[in-house]
Amino acid sequence: MLSVALLSVGCLLGAADAAFYEEAFVFDPEASVHGHVHASCIVVCPNGDLRVVWYENGPQLPPPYPSEHQDKSGDVRIGGGRKAKGAEAWDPPFVMTDTFGVSDNNPCMVIDAQNRLWLVYATLLGVPENTWGSALVRYRVSSDYDRPGPPKWDEANILPVHPHGFEEAMTAKFDESGRRIERSESQQERRLERARQALANPLERRLGWMPRVHPLVRSDGAVVVPLANENYGIAAMAITSDGGRTWTIGNAVPGTGVEQPTVLEWGDGTMSAFFRNGRAVNRVLRSESNDGGLNWGPLYETDLLHPGSGLEAIRLANGHLLLIYNDKIDDPRDKLAVSISDDRGKTWKWTRHLEDTPGGRFDYPSIVQAEDGTLHACYSYNLKTIKYAHFNEAWVMAGD
Repeated sequence: MLSVALLSVGCLLGAADAAFYEEAFVFDPEASVHGHVHASCIVVCPNGDLRVVWYENGPQLPPPYPSEHQDKSGDVRIGGGRKAKGAEAWDPPFVMTDTFGVSDNNPCMVIDAQNRLWLVYATLLGVPENTWGSALVRYRVSSDYDRPGPPKWDEANILPVHPHGFEEAMTAKFDESGRRIERSESQQERRLERARQALANPLERRLGWMPRVHPLVRSDGAVVVPLANENYGIAAMAITSDGGRTWTIGNAVPGTGVEQPTVLEWGDGTMSAFFRNGRAVNRVLRSESNDGGLNWGPLYETDLLHPGSGLEAIRLANGHLLLIYNDKIDDPRDKLAVSISDDRGKTWKWTRHLEDTPGGRFDYPSIVQAEDGTLHACYSYNLKTIKYAHFNEAWVMAGD
């Protein structure tokens, strides 16, 4: 499927500080029907190829897809796209993985320190009756992906998540909700006891965890997979230092009402996490870690507007902090912004919009910086296709 650039500003071969921007659809939604298309992630491969993944409806039902057969149905699979280095167009889309009868969902990728490609995703075991809450985290690893179509997988496994501090986080959640609606101490204790009984079942703790954005490859080579539990609004990091043979699950981030964490590492080894906010306050949430993601400080609100949608933060090669997100307080998600900070997020001096079309839907963005310093982003475009954008920091700093 040809992927036609819609707009080009500047020149890729121009001066380093010359602003440029280009965009394209990964596939033409008018010519290639994929049902509900959402939640993409992009990587730049060591050979310069681009790869994108997303989830979509499979071919079991003809379009139009009724609402019950979208992202929560049993025909959902992981789709993929590839743009070879130097190519003008994206290859025809293909299937990355598909588990029959259930929903494969929220895929993300990363290239690790050994140049292997990781695909992390969730399989929703209970669809359509039980959706996000039945998620089982899975991953695949490939050392052979310099090719058209899906990679050749070296291994595939599941990632059971059982973080420390889960009950403490749950207790804090009930304490907070009790104060908010003035429940009595006895009412609080009864609710908490019911939660303890439910959590005595290990499946309650180990299902419902969802990935979303790129895993982080720490400076020591460890892979950190940010996760959040859809049943309880609790986040934790899964960390492996041996290529997935063993995993350490960090302590739960203190506080609840958080989803889809995005994590970055600073030059001094400290880490920051930004969270999709499931609370009533429409601001991006943030937390810090001083021990590689095992433990996290208290959640606090940033000044960044947020309607409760996906976002991603990365540290650029020059030390700047970049965030791609929907910069408004409610739906529809018809504005998609890129903001840059040169003081670790205390202030955001530069913002430019990738999308600003009333009534549209542009969300669940993914972004990565290539070795040449340019930025590659992708995001859901009206749930019909994945849109790809290539630009540099100078373009963002030029503003709207």
